Formats: sequence, structure tokens, C-alpha cells
Amino acid sequence: MLLLGTLRLILNTYHLIAVNFFQKKHLLKDASFFYLKILMNTFKTQKKLIAFSLFIITAITFILYYPGLFGDFVFDDPANILENKKLAIHNLSYENLKSAALSGNAGPLGRPISLITFSLNHYFTNFEPFYFKLTNLFIHLINGLLVFIISLKLFQRLSYQYKSIKLESTSYLACLVCLIWLIHPLNLTSVLYVVQRMTSLSSLFGLLAVAIYCIWRTRAITWFNTLLSLVGLTISLLASILSKESGVLFIPLIYWIELIFFQAKNQKFQPIFIKKIKLSYLLWFGVITVFFLFLYLLPPYLNPANFTRREFTLEERLLTESRVIFYYLKMFFYPLLSDLSLYHDDFIISKSLTQPITTLYSLAGLLGISLACIFLFKKHPMLIFAWGWYVISQLLESTFISLELVHEHRNYFGIIGFIVAAVYYIAQINNKKIQPFIYVLSAIYIANLAWTTWQRSEIWSNLVDHAAFEAEHHPHSERANYQLARIYMKLMVLNPNQKKIYALRAKESLENAKLSYMPSNAAWYGELHLYSEMNWKITTDMLMQLSNRQKTLPFRNNNISFLSSLSDCQIQGFCKVPHNWFIQLTVSAIENPTVNDKIKSELFKLLANYFIAVLGDFKKGEEFLMDAISLNDDINGHILLSQVYRLQGELDLAQAQVNQAKELDSDNIWINEIDIELKKINSTNMDNSTNEN
Repeated sequence: MLLLGTLRLILNTYHLIAVNFFQKKHLLKDASFFYLKILMNTFKTQKKLIAFSLFIITAITFILYYPGLFGDFVFDDPANILENKKLAIHNLSYENLKSAALSGNAGPLGRPISLITFSLNHYFTNFEPFYFKLTNLFIHLINGLLVFIISLKLFQRLSYQYKSIKLESTSYLACLVCLIWLIHPLNLTSVLYVVQRMTSLSSLFGLLAVAIYCIWRTRAITWFNTLLSLVGLTISLLASILSKESGVLFIPLIYWIELIFFQAKNQKFQPIFIKKIKLSYLLWFGVITVFFLFLYLLPPYLNPANFTRREFTLEERLLTESRVIFYYLKMFFYPLLSDLSLYHDDFIISKSLTQPITTLYSLAGLLGISLACIFLFKKHPMLIFAWGWYVISQLLESTFISLELVHEHRNYFGIIGFIVAAVYYIAQINNKKIQPFIYVLSAIYIANLAWTTWQRSEIWSNLVDHAAFEAEHHPHSERANYQLARIYMKLMVLNPNQKKIYALRAKESLENAKLSYMPSNAAWYGELHLYSEMNWKITTDMLMQLSNRQKTLPFRNNNISFLSSLSDCQIQGFCKVPHNWFIQLTVSAIENPTVNDKIKSELFKLLANYFIAVLGDFKKGEEFLMDAISLNDDINGHILLSQVYRLQGELDLAQAQVNQAKELDSDNIWINEIDIELKKINSTNMDNSTNEN
């Protein structure tokens, strides 16, 4: 095998070097051969060789990713981690961990397990990105070992059933699968993009569930083993789903492994019966049942209202995703550094079957591949396994749910099936003339994966280089250009002597962001900060454009972040936007027809904060907070209103608002903030009593 041959070549080379080097050093010669002999004897057993191979594979992966650990938080990291104050815990109390776990809004379940790991990172290392990324890397390495176990069990099953590969080679093949998956550059964003720990951690528990199932199915089935496996499966799958909702896909993936590999047969490859009914019939009946259940639950997700805050409709999303799938496949089979990116907001939306024409080709391709896999199922079951595994992995994030169109991390566990199938078919090549060529080609491909990952890691190690690279290779990406502008604006502050040079570069990048494919309002907000910093005149035309865009375009969540950042800048006196225009910008957002009540509530809170902090108008601030609570009766709104009453000396009203917040906080998520406000009310009461005396 290629992997075994490579290891032996390394040891033999070491042997020759040692002999030549120590020929003139008689005192060291015996010691050298002694330790070399021990090393050679160690590799006589396959298990030790496999363990050493896995160690080398994980070490290589660590080395490839190491430069990227020194990078900064990027994209959604600050919003999801740095700005979530509940993650900044200072002790490991149950209340703090619970508050952190329940503080998320990234998905319907809140992803509590992922959030707990973020809070633990902060507790031990503060918000230092190096350690967040290091934690992600260790999760990735553990996932690689799970991929090894899963592929090993699948290869062993194939060896027993079809005799197509030798049993003694299955461990080396599994090592090869592990290596390719660990170092593939398509997986990098799941490691160095910190918030995507949600993906890798969910995959860890999901892959653990798959591994438990495969181990259970390849051993003698007893009641004890079954019970133990069932408990392990349940806990692992639940943890996977609570890390990220896509973890639910590991249930059909396990089902798929049973259908394709184990085929409802025992270890002797005899059909399993349950009360005289073949288990295979029950499994396929389960597939049909789930399909009809899916159709029954589907309609709410097809509601056009779900897409009012997107730049595409449901139909356009489905058409576009057919092209996205082939874009992913290209990045998997032929990864180019220029294609791989954190930002893919420049991906053209399909408006119809022929606009662009590649939409039609993609749909035909998906249908053709599916039919070919079905047709070749009996002769080549690995093809339908790999394709089915990938399709299942894309069911949530690449279909009908109103999510962004393209993200590389959506392929994190989906590409495993392709790697397993490719290694399996390569292992079956027995032609002595073709074999060396295939092995060399495979080695070059693997080396290219490692080289590309290392290059990406180097680029991600420096925020400036990363931003420049993204903008250069994705010139039509708004996010790439806006991020580069932000970097230049930071360099303005750090390098006062070159302030104007960086300011002009930032302005150019913001203009490029404006001209990008379907830009949001980021560049317009960026201009307000830039012009304020440089004391350039903020024109009415700039503000009018932004106000109109804010009112008419589909409202994105980042508009709230932009407004909040501008509000803070105004309060601190750095930004020079006229007060009436800041109010107009916020009002235009409230008037946007795509904005729901929850977002309107947050916008009213921004207005309240601005009127109180900048204009000193407590009554107007109180009015806006009442509007916010009427739209969304949340805990934070009552705490803010309590603060307003307290600052005005209306302590009874403040106490009443805190009491309401306490009643709403049944899970004690806001317990710290409530306690702080109560202490301030009591302190004010005591001060008033002292003054009266």
C-alpha cells in the first residue's frame, strides 16, 4: 500500500543515513543502530504502525494549520462571540454556564453546547483568538480520528462481503481517508473561522454516533452491546443537534450506511428478520414514511414570507443551489486557492432555468448523476453511497430553508463519502502498469491539498493579507471589499503619518463595495465613519441614499449592527452625522416593510438609547422603550426601561420593571443583569435616605 510503502521508505532512508553518518563515529554507531532496531521492531505490529501513522497525520495537519492560529476573529465572529456579553464568564457557576448556553439566537435551538465551549474559552484565555482557533483545531483532529474509525469499519465490511480489498489493508486505507479529509482546504473555514466551531463540534458528536453504530454493527450483537450503543447513539446525536441543528442529518446518514453497507444483514450476511418480516423491507418502508412526513411538514418552509428579507425567492434559491452544488464539487475535486474564500456573496443568483444557462446544465447534471448511481447500484454500490451521503449532508443548508446561498463549511462532513469511495476504488486497481501512475497521481493530489491548505492558513494568519487576498480574488464581493476598507481604516489610526494614504485606499475599497454584486448598506455606513474620522464633509446626498436603501431594500440583520455602531460613535462624539439624520436613518429602517416586530423592537431601543445619551430626552427615550416592549415583550426591554426610571429617580417604577423582567426570566438567563440593576436601585434608595436624614 502507498501509505505503508512511504513509511518503510522513510525508515530505510533513515537507516542508510545513520550508517553513513556514524561510520567514523564508533562511539555513537552502536547507539544509533540500537535505537533504530527498536524503532524497526516497533513497526512490526500493524496496530503500532497504524497508531504511528495517525500520529504523523495529525501532526502534519497541526503543522499545516498552525500559521492560521495567529489570525484574528473574522466575519460573524465578533457579532456571535465578542458582542455576546453572556459568554464573558468569570466563574464556572451553574448560573453563568446556563446563561451562556441559552444566550444564542443563531438557530431555532440556540446551539447551547457550542456556546458553552465559547464561554469556557473565554474563562480560561479571555477573548484571545489564538486559543479559540486552537480549540477548533483539536476538534478537527478528533473528527479526523473518528473519520478513520468509520472508514475502517466500512472497509472491513466491504472486505468481508465482497472480498474486493484485503482485510489487512483496510487500516491503511482508513488512514488515507483520514489524511485526505483532515488536510483538505475546503474544511479550513470550519477550523479558522471561529464561530464555525458550531459545525465542527456538531460533526464531532455526529461522527461519534456514526462510529458507535458502525462498531455495534460489526460486532456480535448482544443485549448489553445493543443497550450500550443505543445510549451512546442517543447522547451523541442529541449533543450534535444541540451544537448545531444540522446534526439531525446524522440520523439519515446512519440510516444510509445501514441500507448501503450492512443491508439489514447479520455478520454472516444473512437477512435479519423481525417477526418473520425482513428488516430491509421495514427500513425501506421507513424511508417512504419519512418522505411523506417530510411532505406534510414542508409547507410552512415554502411560505414566500420567509424570503422577504433575502435578495432571492424560494424558486431562485432552489435553482441557484443546483449550481452551488457543482461549485462545491469543483472545490472538492479540484481546489484552487483563488476559488476558496470566506466570502461567496458574489455568487450569481439564478433567475430562471436559462438565466444563467448553467442552471439548466446543473439540474440535468444532478438528475443524471442520481440516475447513474441508481443504475450502477448493484455493480458499484460505493457510488450511490458517496452521492447519497453528500446529498443528505446538503438537505438543510442547500435546499429550501431561507439561508445564505454559499458557505464552504456546509461541506465539512459531506465530502467524507467521496473520499471513502475514491480510496476504495483506487485500492482495487491491480494492473501493474497503471498502478504506479495512479499512486503517483494520488500522491501529487494529496500534496496539492496540503500545499493549498498551508497557503490558506498563511493568508488567514494576517488580517491585512487575508482581506487583500479576498478582495483581489473576489472583486465583486461586497464583504471582501468592505472588510479591506475596514482594515485600511484601522491602519489609518495605527499609522498617523500615512493616514491620508490609507484613507484614500479605504474610500476606494468602499466604492468597490458599492459597485459589487447586490451590495448591502455596509459601504454607506463605512463612509460615514471614514468621513467623520477624516473630517470630510458628509453630504446630504450620501445620507439620502442610505436612508432610501434602508427603507426599500430587503432588511438584513447587519443593518442593526451598523446602526448600533454608528450610534455608539455618535454618542462618543467621533462621528459627525447630524442628529436629525441619524434619527431619520433609524426611522427609515423601522418603516421598511420587510422588518418584523422583533427587529423593530431593537430599533426602537436604539432610538431610546440615542435620545437619552445624546439629546438627554428621557421622556422620549421612555416612550420608545414602551414601543419596543409592545412589539416584543422581552427581558432586556424591561431592564432598559428600569434604568431609565432609575436615572429619573422614579424608583418604584424602576422596581416594577425589574420585577417584570424577573418574571419573564424563567430560565435565569438574565439573572446577572437583573441583580446588577436591583443593586443600583437599592443603592439609589439608600443614598436618597441618607440625603433626607
